[in-house]
Amino acid sequence: MKQLTANWNDALTALHGVVTPDTARPLVPCSDAFTPGDLGLIPEADLPPGLPSWMRSDQPWASRQGETAGEKRATITVQIPEDQRPFPA
Repeated sequence: MKQLTANWNDALTALHGVVTPDTARPLVPCSDAFTPGDLGLIPEADLPPGLPSWMRSDQPWASRQGETAGEKRATITVQIPEDQRPFPA
């Protein structure tokens, strides 16, 4: 996350002198951590048609599994919430 926001802030700094907003304001760099206010539901229109609603929810439904960073990158477990399963448990 720190690398992502550092890159983002570098780009913001480069654009700040080039892009002129309608209202002048100081450049405020992004934090390197999310706050609860940063997290929210993804609007349905921003996702592919037919995607189940539980995939848009703020409830965790996927996790990375493994002993090493490489294994965790390669292994994602998806757990459909029980009340959203199209088949009996």
